[in-house]
Amino acid sequence: MHQPLVFLESFDSTRATANDAEHHPNRAQAQTEALLYLLLGHSLAVNNTYGMDSVSVLELADALLSTRSEALNRGKDRTARARLARARPVLVSWFGADNLLSACAGQFLRVEPGAKFRLSGWAPIDDDHEARKELAAALTRYQGDPRHLPDPPAWLGRDHPQLAERFGILLRLAEYSGRRDAGYASGAAQVQLGDYLDHFTALGNGTVEELAERRGCPADIALRIRQEISRRQGLVDLGKRGWAHDLVANSSADDLGGHEQIREFVDTLYNAVLADSAGAQAGFMSSVPRADDRVELKQVNALALETIRSRRGLVPAQPGPQRAEASIPTVSGVFTAAETLPGLPLSALRQLFTTYWELIADADRWPSWQDSCVRLNALLEETTRQRTRAGGPTNRPPGSGPITGRLREAWAGHLAVLQGLLPDTLRADDGALVLAARHGGTDYAQLLQLEDLAPDVRANAFAVGEHLSGLAAAVAE
Repeated sequence: MHQPLVFLESFDSTRATANDAEHHPNRAQAQTEALLYLLLGHSLAVNNTYGMDSVSVLELADALLSTRSEALNRGKDRTARARLARARPVLVSWFGADNLLSACAGQFLRVEPGAKFRLSGWAPIDDDHEARKELAAALTRYQGDPRHLPDPPAWLGRDHPQLAERFGILLRLAEYSGRRDAGYASGAAQVQLGDYLDHFTALGNGTVEELAERRGCPADIALRIRQEISRRQGLVDLGKRGWAHDLVANSSADDLGGHEQIREFVDTLYNAVLADSAGAQAGFMSSVPRADDRVELKQVNALALETIRSRRGLVPAQPGPQRAEASIPTVSGVFTAAETLPGLPLSALRQLFTTYWELIADADRWPSWQDSCVRLNALLEETTRQRTRAGGPTNRPPGSGPITGRLREAWAGHLAVLQGLLPDTLRADDGALVLAARHGGTDYAQLLQLEDLAPDVRANAFAVGEHLSGLAAAVAE
């Protein structure tokens, strides 16, 4: 079965370092979003950047691969084991290299000022150039044969046991990516980060205000972001997002909040570039949960999504009526405290992935789930084609047309199937797919629905997300 490829922005853990307790929400968000999209029948795009350096992705890979091994060891039925072995919940990509580990080695070696690859998952050795060089040397000894993976340097386990564990997970991900149809070399994105920023800074005041108004972002925030980015044109390489992270690192207390908004804006555009490069049919672009839950960061994230649409020609760049794309429902989501959605079944994250593999192995439940996934995803792809099709404004009222009705019917049908198959794992009613999980001693909930989110829901959530279709489609120039 063809599985649509989705890129999850929550995989980007460099946006908020995820090595201590207060940032556990970021890591739980990535895994709960991943599980819900897997249940929709998608595969998850993991590129070499996040496959190596995102704590969220490394934890996800560990959970997915470990629970699959357990399912294979438990399974006695040959057909079920074959389905488990063929399943591709993750598709791994790498850019500018022959395989995943070679691409990761190149990231370790990028230490030059202005072009340095900042390590998040490997933060203890970020400034240790010799350690980075030794890890790169170990990875470059890999010749692409999954039966002969490299050994880590002896000092890694002695001095940094947590990093040694991450090295082991990376090797397992590399072994997985070497299997048929599990890994591939990616191409360059059709629209680069610098293209998005050049487009945004070239817009007039009225157009920026219009983009902001469409997404509930205050006009003064949008105009200030454009002004601050314009001031840095020619002074920094806008095409590499490191400048926005440097801006925050060097901020005074008075400037910190505004500079973090710029970083959020730039990071969202950057992740759209990565999704495009990976060839994802869609991206679930979501704001990052912060300890203080700032509404402004969600507003800036939404402004970035509208900027992506504007540059890609999915909405008019100038003020005026929007295209038919706005009338077609899309998947939206929230990540929040489980207590805000009472009555949910609660599971450990690892148990959720065990449940996923058990569903694949179950000969009675698997066919109905797959049939429903095929129908839903065929209609989601059809909406992608309709959104990206050239044409002017529509006179149809929002929510009209045969594609909308069939998509809503397929969505409701899929929720009913999942509720019947996994009654003790999730809740699927009132048009929403919801699950709760415990991570780091705290209970979180993730919701997906086929509607835009109400303003009060956006404001009260830890993080909000939106399914941005057509990332790999032709770009309007």
